Amino acid sequence: MERKKQQIAHAPHCSHKAKLVKLADKLYNLRDLKRCTPEGWSEERVQEYFQWASEVVRGIRGTNSILEAKLDHLFIDQGIAV
Repeated sequence: MERKKQQIAHAPHCSHKAKLVKLADKLYNLRDLKRCTPEGWSEERVQEYFQWASEVVRGIRGTNSILEAKLDHLFIDQGIAV
């Protein structure tokens, strides 16, 4: 959990390229999570992951509008305000 908090705090201070990688990584991971929930993951854990990812993305908005729009669609589908 501490590592996740650090990513939320650190992400806004990364280089533009690093922010692009973070956005693409979150998009890939969230799409994969929607497609196939890992064994042992509850709906609550999935929702917590989506919430955490949205907080990371919130800190790096303005990096790439196309990736952000795709992420927003996933967040909205999951019931998370953007």
